[in-house]
Amino acid sequence: MLPGDLLIVGIIIGAILIYNIIKMGQSYAAKRRVLKAGKAEAAARRFLESEGYRILAVQERVPIVTKINGKPHKSYIQADLIVQKGKSVFVVDVKTGDAAQKPAAPENRRQLLEYFLVYRPDGVLVLDMDNQKIYHMEFQIKFPSSKGLNPVPYILSFCAGVLATLLFIKGGTFS
Repeated sequence: MLPGDLLIVGIIIGAILIYNIIKMGQSYAAKRRVLKAGKAEAAARRFLESEGYRILAVQERVPIVTKINGKPHKSYIQADLIVQKGKSVFVVDVKTGDAAQKPAAPENRRQLLEYFLVYRPDGVLVLDMDNQKIYHMEFQIKFPSSKGLNPVPYILSFCAGVLATLLFIKGGTFS
């Protein structure tokens, strides 16, 4: 084997080792996130119960079918918790870290709005488990009219314009 061949083999082996080390690191980080999330959700259940909420469901999935060009694509929406306090039902999104302190950030708001539209609760709660703080989110949505514009004001304006024009042309009299 030539020295150049050894160099190439060394580069290939080194690349494979680096790739595997990176993958193991990513796998370890993912496992830590899942473990932390699981602990946070268990603590969230205890915290919410101490705040007077009753746990109705944990990790409840709602199936969703999205059709793209007529072809169905199955998926689901999964909320962390469904809780009730009094007569009000809430979807709870348990957060930790920086995301928990920014419930109105666009990426969080989209997810919370998705929960609101799918589960149809009285509100959505974002639970910051790092600070044990509850953010109560409500969405007031004014959907645009699918029928288009109301023609009545335009017709009335047109008729008033015709009447004013006739009065102007006739000098203000109708005889």
